[in-house]
Amino acid sequence: MKKVFAVLLSVALLLSFLPSVSAAGKDVQTEYYSVLFNKNSIPASFAKEVSKFGGEVVYTVPEIGFAQVKASTASFSKLRGITGVSVANPSISWNLPESQRINAGHVNPADAALWDLQWDIHRITNDGASYELGTGSHDVVVGIVDTGIDRDHPDLVKNLLPGSKNFVPAGGFQGTEPAETGDSATFDDRHGHGSHVAGSIAGNGAMLGVAPDTGIRAYRVFGNSSAESAWIYDAMIAAANDGVDVISMSLGGFDVIGQTFYVDPVTGKKEKLGNDVADFIGYKRAVEYATNKGALVVVAAGNDGINATNKKEVMDFLNSEYAGDGLYFVGAGFEVPGTLPGVVTVSATGPNDEFASYSNYGPGFIDIAAVGGDARLYDQYAAEGRFNEYLAKRLFETEFNLSASEDGGWYWSIGTSMATPKVSAVAALLIDKYGKMSPAKLQNLLYKKAVDPVKGSDKQFFGNGHLDTYDALK
Repeated sequence: MKKVFAVLLSVALLLSFLPSVSAAGKDVQTEYYSVLFNKNSIPASFAKEVSKFGGEVVYTVPEIGFAQVKASTASFSKLRGITGVSVANPSISWNLPESQRINAGHVNPADAALWDLQWDIHRITNDGASYELGTGSHDVVVGIVDTGIDRDHPDLVKNLLPGSKNFVPAGGFQGTEPAETGDSATFDDRHGHGSHVAGSIAGNGAMLGVAPDTGIRAYRVFGNSSAESAWIYDAMIAAANDGVDVISMSLGGFDVIGQTFYVDPVTGKKEKLGNDVADFIGYKRAVEYATNKGALVVVAAGNDGINATNKKEVMDFLNSEYAGDGLYFVGAGFEVPGTLPGVVTVSATGPNDEFASYSNYGPGFIDIAAVGGDARLYDQYAAEGRFNEYLAKRLFETEFNLSASEDGGWYWSIGTSMATPKVSAVAALLIDKYGKMSPAKLQNLLYKKAVDPVKGSDKQFFGNGHLDTYDALK
């Protein structure tokens, strides 16, 4: 039986495969395709070439030579044959899974009224001692690629700088979200995940973040449904162009380099869906672009509880996870963006620095560990049919992380999504203390000064060690 992490808000990759629409009185199979060009540019004639076979270019990221196209499945070979196209594959969509959360509700916004409940921030800051050494400034900016932010939240508004943007286009995910207007100024959080992340970085009010005077900016790539790879790449590039110092991305999933198959549950017909090469390389190019612009990219390791460096384990996981959708995979699966060079990949720990039960791990995969909360009691009480008792005793306060919500309140959650922003915050504090530096130098400083180090086999779980803000700044 699948573990139920109803409060986890990390992102999983799903293939968007072969929906049918009716055109001209007969069914025509259409698909959204990811297209990567040989160069970091898109030929001026591309849209015209696509229109010749009835396709439509729906999104472009010219800085990395990436485009998304809607076209009939019958025209896929024509799409791949356009001059300059390197690879193309059915687009990957990124889904925030349905989630429950444990709300904190509203309190009178007295200074740090929730501080006693923030055991995770206590651990990261040495019970607040690091605030005496540095709290950041608006000279340093963390760009948050996520679900947006509550722009009026009393704990976030002090540090929310001008320039936040929305990348969800009109109609939202494949036209299924009519409330999405595509207005770049609509970066308001409708989910809560992005606001929670922002609070852990730079909350300053009833709750405190790790760096409570650091500048933040939101780059919204999720509405109430899925997101496309292109939107995420576009947001990363925009953040880098805006000059953010750190890009915090509490999202992750898997790209398959090999072959994906779909078996129709009724007819048994097997269809090849290709692989994820275009999306994988697109992500790599986006990270390189951001890094070359001077932004350090910090990402979540994922919440699947697997060794992300063990290819058999990854493929077994994917085939088990998506068997009910008629999908199976052959080849190698890569956690992205965590496996890409140049990023800081963050695993999660619980209240006593123990490795979180849900966190992905792997030698050479994890760079650093931070408190993201745990689910041991949650799982135990749920399995024993005592979940109401778990809530009544408020045991979530002992293992979950508290942060801001999208409605001016707060809620508890757990995940590598909650660990990642804390690392982003410490990276920002290091820049504020030591001055602007290259992402490579910042990584080196982060791994040497900002951790309680670990050795040997522990590195596969904790990387260079446990995040420690006090050590980073002393």
